[in-house]
Amino acid sequence: MSNLFKYFITFFFLFYVKMDAQKPLDLEFIDAIKKESYENSQAYDMLDYLTTTFGPRLSGTDAYMDAALWAKDKLQSWGLEEIHFESYADDFRTWETIYSSIEMETPRYKKIHSLPYAWVSGTKGKIKGTPLLIDHLNMEVLKDYKGRLKGKIILNPNIGSRDDVRTGPFSDELLSKAANHSIPNNPEGLDNSGLEPFEDTVKRKVEDKKKTDIIQRFLKDEKVAAVITGSPSQPGIIYAKQLPYHKQGDLKPVPHFVIAKEEHRLLINMIESGIDPKLKIELKVDFSENSKNHVNLFGEIPGVDNKLKDEFVLIGGHYDSYHSGTGAADNGQGSVTLMEVVRILKKLKIKPRRTIKIALWGGEEQGWNGSLDYVYKYLGNPIKGKTKRKHAQLSAYFNHDNNGHKIRGIFLQGNPELRPIFEEYLIPFYDLEAKTVSIENACCTDHVPFDALNIPAFEWIQDPMHYFSHQIHTNLDVIDLVDENSLSHNAAIIASFVYLTAMRDELLPRKK
Repeated sequence: MSNLFKYFITFFFLFYVKMDAQKPLDLEFIDAIKKESYENSQAYDMLDYLTTTFGPRLSGTDAYMDAALWAKDKLQSWGLEEIHFESYADDFRTWETIYSSIEMETPRYKKIHSLPYAWVSGTKGKIKGTPLLIDHLNMEVLKDYKGRLKGKIILNPNIGSRDDVRTGPFSDELLSKAANHSIPNNPEGLDNSGLEPFEDTVKRKVEDKKKTDIIQRFLKDEKVAAVITGSPSQPGIIYAKQLPYHKQGDLKPVPHFVIAKEEHRLLINMIESGIDPKLKIELKVDFSENSKNHVNLFGEIPGVDNKLKDEFVLIGGHYDSYHSGTGAADNGQGSVTLMEVVRILKKLKIKPRRTIKIALWGGEEQGWNGSLDYVYKYLGNPIKGKTKRKHAQLSAYFNHDNNGHKIRGIFLQGNPELRPIFEEYLIPFYDLEAKTVSIENACCTDHVPFDALNIPAFEWIQDPMHYFSHQIHTNLDVIDLVDENSLSHNAAIIASFVYLTAMRDELLPRKK
C-alpha cells in the first residue's frame, strides 16, 4: 500500500469520525417543538390557574402541597413516568399567615400596607403603641435598651434602597461584551452573574444565622411586642422578608413586619417631628412543627437507547415562593415553563436516547433545600467532593428561575468546552434574539449545588425587564407582569436544549 493511499485512508477516517461527532442539528424536530410551543402553548393558562387557585406557595404550606398535587396530575395526564413526591426534610416547620394588619389610629386613621416576615410568631392579640426608633440589627444599640423594651414596638429607622438594580432588556452591546470576555466571575457581568465557592456560601449562611440568633434571642428575652422595617423597593412595592427559623427546634422570633417605603418614611418623620403616631397591630399565624408538605416532585420520559438510557438530562426549578404576591414570576413561570417543556416533548412522541427528568423543587427560598437534598442523596457531597453513581450518569442540569422574561442566551458556568455546543443549539432561535453564550457564572438558585459537584448545570440569560425592581419577592409578583409570549418562546428554547442534549452521542463535557 502506497504512503499516499495510506494518507488518504487515514484522512477519510478522521474526517468521517469528526463529521459523525458533529452531527447537524435535527432542525425538523426543533421546528416541530417551536410550532407546538408557539401555536398550542399551555404555559400561560397553567400559570393563570396556578396563581389564581393556589396563590403564594411558601414551602411546607397546604397551598404548596395542593399546587404540587395539581402539577403531579398534569404530569400524569401527559403520560410521564416515575411520577412521585420525595420528602427533602423531616425536621422542618410549617408557617402560614392567618390574619395580618397594621393601622395608624392617631393623629389620623391610616391603613399601613404591610407584610409579616415569614417564620415569626404572631402577636398576643391586638397590640397598640407608638414605635421606638431603634436600629434593631445593631446589637450594640440594642444593649442600651436592655430592660426597657417589654411590650414595645420597634421601628427600624434605616431606609433601604433597591434603585441600583438593572431594568429593561439587555442591550446588544452588553450581551456582546458578555459573550466575548473570559472571566466567569465578572464583576461587571450580567444580572445574577458571579458565584462564590459553594463551601464559602455554606459557611457564610451559618455565620449569618449565628448573628441573627443573638439579636432574635435578645428581642424575645426582652419581650418586644413587634418589629417593623421598611421595604427597600420603590414606593408601593413591599419587598417580603423572612427569618431563618424554618427548622424544628429553632426559636420562634417575635413578630416582624415590613411596610411600604413611603409609609415607613412617614412614620419616621412623624416621630422625629414630635408627632407620636399610635399603631394598632395584629398578626395571627399557624407556626407548627410539621414537615409533611416539604416535598419535591419528580417525573420522567424514559430513554430508549440501551447503552444510554441510564444516563439522564435533568430540568428543574423551584416550585415554592415567598408569601407575597402570587409567586408568578418567582418561580411560577419557571415551573409551568418546565412543565410545558415535557408536555411538548410528550406531545411530539419523543423517543430520547437518554432519560429526561423533571424536578420541581421545594425549599429554594430557604436555601436550595429541595435541590440540595437531591444532590446529597443521589449525586454526592459538594463540600467534600465525593460523588455517587448517578453523578457520572447526569449529562446536564438545566434550571429555570430568575424571572420569565425573554431568554437571550445561557451562562456557561466557567466551562469553555460547552461554547461551540450551545452556540449551535441557539442557532434556530436567532429570530428570538437568543444568541448569547457567556462564560459567566450565574448565581443564587438551584443549579448552584450541581455546579459545585462539577455537573454541567446552567441558568439562562434573561432580560431583567422589571423583575428585580418590581417582581422578585414582592407583593407585585403577580401574573399581570408576566409576558405570555416569553413563556412560549422560553419553553421552545429549553425543550430544544433538552432534546439535543438527550440525543448526543456523548455526555456534555465537564469542567477540566
